[in-house]
Amino acid sequence: MAHILVTNWTPQNKVREMLKVYMSKDKPAYPDFIKKINHWITISPEGRIKAYAVYECPDDKIIDGLKAIGKRYTLYATVEGYKYYPEVLIDAQEAIQNFL
Repeated sequence: MAHILVTNWTPQNKVREMLKVYMSKDKPAYPDFIKKINHWITISPEGRIKAYAVYECPDDKIIDGLKAIGKRYTLYATVEGYKYYPEVLIDAQEAIQNFL
């Protein structure tokens, strides 16, 4: 299984607007093969709301998973000043083995 980390930032003065988008019923649904593992929120040193979400998806569906996540997060990008960055995570032990 692959893990996809999405880090996103929202200006503090846009939190209410972001919550409206987040609570909207019109968001694209994630496909069944994507599972949200966890979601954390903190405040960045710059004073932005910073969130981390980790998703799990089958290795053979990484591209489709990134597309589905992108569709969802692009909706949030309608909030001025919002930005996000998705990353595919690699298990450290597997990475070491690949480099040996």
